Amino acid sequence: MPSVARLEAAALATWPALETVTDGQWQARFASGFSGRANSIWCLDPADDANAEARLATLATAYQARSLAPVFRVTPLTGRSTFASLQSLGWAAFQSSLVLSMPLPETAEPAPAAQLYDAADPAFLAIEADLQGFEGARLDAFSAIVRAIDAPACGLVIADETGAPAAALICALSEDIAMVYDVITAKPQRGQGFGRRIMEAALAWAVDHKARHAALQVRADNHAALGLYLSLGFTFRYPYHYRRSPETSL
Repeated sequence: MPSVARLEAAALATWPALETVTDGQWQARFASGFSGRANSIWCLDPADDANAEARLATLATAYQARSLAPVFRVTPLTGRSTFASLQSLGWAAFQSSLVLSMPLPETAEPAPAAQLYDAADPAFLAIEADLQGFEGARLDAFSAIVRAIDAPACGLVIADETGAPAAALICALSEDIAMVYDVITAKPQRGQGFGRRIMEAALAWAVDHKARHAALQVRADNHAALGLYLSLGFTFRYPYHYRRSPETSL
């Protein structure tokens, strides 16, 4: 199974920020506030753990300069001293998520029929945005992130019996890891198996593109999604959560 470091690197490669400030093995990521993944500080090596308080203060200023709340993404790669500094400085915990992964077979089983798009295709972005309810500045940031993906990536859509989009997602490759993002089923179609079908189509696409593993991130309180992913063969790898600086009103 891929290590935590490989899964984190795959997530960075397949869900880009629009701007990044690097400090050693820390990356401060900015994307106009869309998604915690693209608007938080990541640490990629727990050994890069020195001077955490000063570094946090410097990067917090960078977020505030961009009218964003300073946020740190706490993972198993966060050093002990860094975590202790977050605690002592009062960075408050919020939004816990889980990383799941699964091995993929060498050949794919027949997959449900799905419409395949380039992930940056405006037609796909419009479908995904409509299902997700993205609009205005949030839609602009989402579209910019997807267009910035510098990796093989597709958008998949499954229609209902009327031909209307019922479910969609994004799948992107980092070496032999397929990362799955923004899985969504239209509200009227939930509970009818569209989520399973779109995931099966994505996993088949990943196998066809020589991926050996699939991975995704899911909110810890999204029990319906967790049940689906576990039933498909995903297993728990590690948790993460965010910490927000107390020194901002944003």
